[in-house]
Amino acid sequence: MVARVQSTYIRAPGLPAVEGSGPAWGAILLNPRRSGVVFAIDGRETWLLHNYLRDDEPEFDSVDRDWAIRQMLGVGPDFQYEVISKEDWFGRRLVADRFRDRRVFICGDASHIWIPMAGYGMNAGIADAADLAWLLAGRIKGWATEAALGAYEAERQPITDQVSRFAMDHAVAMNRHRTQVPADIEDDTPAGQATRDALGKRLYELNVKQYCCGGLNFGYFYDRSPLIAYDGEAQPPYGMDEFTVSTVPGCRTPHFWMADGRSLYDAMGDDHALLRFDPAVDVLPLVRAAADAGMPLRIVDVPPGEKPAAFRHALLLSRPDQHVAWRGDRLPPDVGALTALVRGARTGLNR
Repeated sequence: MVARVQSTYIRAPGLPAVEGSGPAWGAILLNPRRSGVVFAIDGRETWLLHNYLRDDEPEFDSVDRDWAIRQMLGVGPDFQYEVISKEDWFGRRLVADRFRDRRVFICGDASHIWIPMAGYGMNAGIADAADLAWLLAGRIKGWATEAALGAYEAERQPITDQVSRFAMDHAVAMNRHRTQVPADIEDDTPAGQATRDALGKRLYELNVKQYCCGGLNFGYFYDRSPLIAYDGEAQPPYGMDEFTVSTVPGCRTPHFWMADGRSLYDAMGDDHALLRFDPAVDVLPLVRAAADAGMPLRIVDVPPGEKPAAFRHALLLSRPDQHVAWRGDRLPPDVGALTALVRGARTGLNR
């Protein structure tokens, strides 16, 4: 457990008039008495407030709700608002030990829970579903084996564990700021202004990572999948907000806009796609091997002059979920082994 929160959904049409910061969809509220956040629901009348309880406030009714709301918003007893609904909740970090039991798979909030922040639960749930969907589709259509379904847990469980720890660490850092608000933060003095500026900068640097979380959305990789042909190069590390585009197997296939205006991902379509950056490389053996296995495969030719720097090889096999399955400057000697690997018919690939 990383937080205990009083949440209150209110109707307060007079709030914009008393807030001096201008229109915003959310605001972090910090003062020595009470700290929390307020989110605009319609931006005019309805708002959601989170009051984060402190360690010495063990029960949800340890703090008077009305008092806390007024302290967070900085309004007096004359300010009018209506409580539409309220909910008290625990913020926890939970990741399921298993994402599959025979014919049953779980994803989204059924498989991982962490403190609500920046939509990570939704983003990770969508990524779970995207990974599971192409595997199930391949199995239903007959080209993926039953063993391929085991890749879902092998791929997604480690990623959701990582994301849950990012979220927990961020929540712990925010709790530290809420409980250590400088005493002079409200002083109308140069020192008070300096305190506000310094704290605001620290909060910005912390929270811009939360809301511009490119690393968590695009930087993660699968490093223990039975459906990926690894070649010994390590995937580049990523953080909450930062990542390095890479074609290392397991990483997300780097996106780029093609010369004809199409998105690479649109050009790749919904199935496995072989990107070819050198038209002289013969890919017909892989096309035939995929056809023999019933595995849909699309060839996407990219002229050498349009090859982005991230792509260091002449060929790259991308999965339906846009993760790199294999790369090389020429096809492996046994293309049947490669197609068998990516559809779950065998494990391991000697290059």
